[in-house]
Amino acid sequence: MEGLEIEDEDVILLDEDDDSSSSSTINNSSNIKNNNNNTNNSNDDSNKVTLMTSLREKGWGSGMLVDKEKNQYGTIKSYKDDKSSPWFEERQVIATLYKARVLLHEMIYTKMNQERLLSGNLCVGEIQSLLNTQKEDVETDWIAEIQELKRNMVAEIRRNHLLERDVNKLDKRIALLIKHRSNIKDLLLEQNKGKKDKKKKGDDKAEYITLDQKQLESYQNLFYLLQTEPHYLAKLVTLIQADQMEDFLDTVFLTLFGDDFSPREEFLILSLFRLAIGQEMSRIKSAGDLLAVESVVPKMIITYTRRKQGHEFLKQIIAPILENNVVNAPDLNLELNAVQVYQNMISEQEIQTGAKSTLNRGLAEDQIIQLKEVQSILEPRVEKCIQICERFFTGIIQSLNRLPYGIRWICKQIQSIAQKNFDSKPDEIAKVIGYFVYYRFINLAIVTPDAFEILDKELSITSRKNLVNIAKVLQNLFTLKTFQNQGSERWMQPLNKWILSKTNIVRQYLEDLIQVTDPSEYLRVDKYNELTLKLNPVVVISLGEISQTHRLLIANLAALKMKEKEDPLELILKALPAPLEVVDENDREIQLTLINRFKENIEKEISISASLLAETKELVISVLRSIPIQQKQQQQNDDEKRDDLISILQNAIKHGKETNNPQLSSNAEKIINNLKKMEAEGSIQSENNQYEGFIKVIALEVINRQEIREQQRKERMRLTIALRDLRKHQSYLNDQIQHYTSYLKDVLLHYGPKDKKKSTKPMKISFKELTKKGVIVESDIPKLSHGSTSFYISSDAPGIFDIEARIGVASVGTLSLSLDDLLDKSSAGIPYLKLENIVLDVNMTLHLLNRHFLKNI
Repeated sequence: MEGLEIEDEDVILLDEDDDSSSSSTINNSSNIKNNNNNTNNSNDDSNKVTLMTSLREKGWGSGMLVDKEKNQYGTIKSYKDDKSSPWFEERQVIATLYKARVLLHEMIYTKMNQERLLSGNLCVGEIQSLLNTQKEDVETDWIAEIQELKRNMVAEIRRNHLLERDVNKLDKRIALLIKHRSNIKDLLLEQNKGKKDKKKKGDDKAEYITLDQKQLESYQNLFYLLQTEPHYLAKLVTLIQADQMEDFLDTVFLTLFGDDFSPREEFLILSLFRLAIGQEMSRIKSAGDLLAVESVVPKMIITYTRRKQGHEFLKQIIAPILENNVVNAPDLNLELNAVQVYQNMISEQEIQTGAKSTLNRGLAEDQIIQLKEVQSILEPRVEKCIQICERFFTGIIQSLNRLPYGIRWICKQIQSIAQKNFDSKPDEIAKVIGYFVYYRFINLAIVTPDAFEILDKELSITSRKNLVNIAKVLQNLFTLKTFQNQGSERWMQPLNKWILSKTNIVRQYLEDLIQVTDPSEYLRVDKYNELTLKLNPVVVISLGEISQTHRLLIANLAALKMKEKEDPLELILKALPAPLEVVDENDREIQLTLINRFKENIEKEISISASLLAETKELVISVLRSIPIQQKQQQQNDDEKRDDLISILQNAIKHGKETNNPQLSSNAEKIINNLKKMEAEGSIQSENNQYEGFIKVIALEVINRQEIREQQRKERMRLTIALRDLRKHQSYLNDQIQHYTSYLKDVLLHYGPKDKKKSTKPMKISFKELTKKGVIVESDIPKLSHGSTSFYISSDAPGIFDIEARIGVASVGTLSLSLDDLLDKSSAGIPYLKLENIVLDVNMTLHLLNRHFLKNI
């Protein structure tokens, strides 16, 4: 065996079966590279002959039988079953090694092929082979239909929100009117007359707002900028007042980014989170401080998780566990406070016997917990609590892959920044991630499932207390804490053993949770997609939201500007007039087609190339479908093996002329011209007319074409189903409004004006009497005139009371009081109503109106 050197590519089996097997493996190792196999076959045969000759010279041919009648070397046969043949064991080892090497070669080749496909590193012939396996794009383009579905969907969502707001307002007004025994008939008359009153008052108070073309375009530019440049909103959310935060976050998450209906909007909203988290964590000293400070990021996360993906996760994973183990268990009691358990024992004993309990009410906590009767109650409750917590824990852990991608990526950002900025320990980061995933998302749904609309059942007080205890245990578990021997926590200490037994699983869960790719890879969206959008994005937004956002931007412009001069936000705001004056009567929704005002400036550098790129890609794909598959010639080195794209296109022009296909020739000529333009602008580069980077772009487009198409199909289906569900919910809300209206009509049978004959005449009451009754608290009326001052109160419109002040017979002023306004202030605990020249006590004013204007008082 000495002196015999066998290269990897030259090794062959001296066995019929092995030889045929290896040949099949080599020939079928790749479908893409069939074009190159033909050029190597002759060399392979020559190598085999050379190797066999070498083996014979070294004495390895003694174990072979050669049939010289067929050819020079004949058919090679092996004595592989004859152990007496020379070198039997050695040849068996070589055969096994060779099979392993063939398998390894196949695995490496497959892996390299997959990597080449993913990177788009294909030659023109391989791209053509892929195109031949794909159907031509003859199907209807779904992009326009998807955009229309999204537009309809956002409009339906906003309609539903308005209907829900109307239902809540009507419900509140009914409750307040009934509480104060108000005239409900006037309420209905007010609703019917309200539209007429709005039209009547429209001329002088609530004019119909119209936007001129320049104003409309500026708002289109403004909201496109806010949507696609997240640093403005990321900064703004840290500057606005707390009482404005909820409405503003609704505007941002619902109006600008929708309910996660497309990868584009999800990519943009996660970009906003990335900046907001970075800003928040730049102001703290450790990752743990993120939990201690009152920051805007948790509020943003709560609003984000209430969107469609988060709600569906909670409804599918948490709701069934809640319903089966807690809500549908009326006898379940997880109260673990020994003192409370002892007090309940005394109360139950007294209720059952009708006699005072003999149990000592003055026992200390430590004495109570030692009582066998108390322990016999607590022990099964602890076991039951552990059982239920185990079910929640298992559901959460096993559903990791169903957890919304956005939440996982947000946690990954927190982990990445914490490691970079603070060099935080793994457990410290894990506590923060557990806080956001569990406490700010899952916990809220467990404690208040009805508020999150994942259950439609009424919860008893006991069920709510049970859920609070369960949530406490899970919160400590997912934030890697145990209960301490202090305060209310001491009663939960029996659960520490179970918490500690699950801690390592939680650590692994939180570590796995952040193992996600970047949004650009997961969503297949990046910042350059904006340059090739076929349709501009559309948002449905109210005039009130436009006005509010406009005012906030103006008030905080100095802090929001990214450039001292020519900042895009400042330029747009300067082009706009003053913010709109919007009231409820003239507020309405409009559709804004978002447009990039600064696209022309960008296109000077990259946008023109981008549009040329999109056009040229489609032309190249069309040309490659129409010409024969390119065969590569054997070259001397790797550089020479690259495709000469210009030569291929010139051949395409020639092929078009030969086949009487002028369109093919025209397209190929246009591609050459576009390539030269893009090269002159620097957007693409060529080396020896190869345009390697551009060919890679084409390859990626072809590789992902079917997947993109499938994503569009799924999104279209998903949007269609969601739109159907939204309209069903809208029908439900309309039914609710109709039900409330019917209820009001029934209540009308029992309420009405106190005296119908006097109801149209003003009621006269003196200043002194109003002061005595406590209605008037302060007044600018001179003291000398108090005795001669009277007030005349009338109600021409339901719920509106007109008050005229007279000194003697001379009228000195009028004012109006709204019943709804008074009731709202009374409900909110606001004691006084401050008017222009007088201050009234709210409750005393309501009493006066009820007594003199409504019956049954």
